[in-house]
Amino acid sequence: MKDFRLFTSGLILGTILLSGCNNTAKPDEDQQEANPVINEKSNKTADETQSNQGTETIKNGVDEVLQSINELEQEVSVGEDSAKIQEIGKEISSNWDSIEKQVEEAYPDWYERIEKNLYPLIGESGNPEKDIKKINKLSKATKEDLQLFLEEVK
Repeated sequence: MKDFRLFTSGLILGTILLSGCNNTAKPDEDQQEANPVINEKSNKTADETQSNQGTETIKNGVDEVLQSINELEQEVSVGEDSAKIQEIGKEISSNWDSIEKQVEEAYPDWYERIEKNLYPLIGESGNPEKDIKKINKLSKATKEDLQLFLEEVK
């Protein structure tokens, strides 16, 4: 009799465990079938939120690059401290690197346009013998492109 109870208990427990393994419905499918309109709206809201966050990140990054370029212009106008100019050039590069991938993916045309002046500016700021006229020309063009880009992103 004891063996029969043990066998029955094991059989019931095994059945319960196995019945849970046979669940083939996915929770997302059940939820979408229940109310597809609400789920569609929540998906759009999530996409918009993610897009807005990406846009804010880009705007903040562009602002940082612009501030660094302004610093560079100030340093160039007061004197030729080669080490400071080089340091600011690295800062510009670092600020741009933080948003570069996002800009490239979301705004490929602007990405190419901005980099046409930005990378030569960074390169020139790192040269031991700096061409101040070239730095001024490149910084002005880069700032112009970045400001126009910001207007489009906003």
